[in-house]
Amino acid sequence: MDPYIPLISSGVAGPLGILHLPRMWQKAMLDATGRLHPDYHSLCPGFDFMVLDALGIARDDFADYI
Repeated sequence: MDPYIPLISSGVAGPLGILHLPRMWQKAMLDATGRLHPDYHSLCPGFDFMVLDALGIARDDFADYI
């Protein structure tokens, strides 16, 4: 399959009302299935780490869940 570029903006909030969570989830799912475009990274410093830290979720726990 062709690599996929995540199109969900960081400014989008999901049902929980948490900004960036839908984008982070999409990138993690694409990465786990080998479909994330090589120009993008899953669970990287910046918004991904800030969201996980704010939620009190360990990065490894999130990655393992996905």
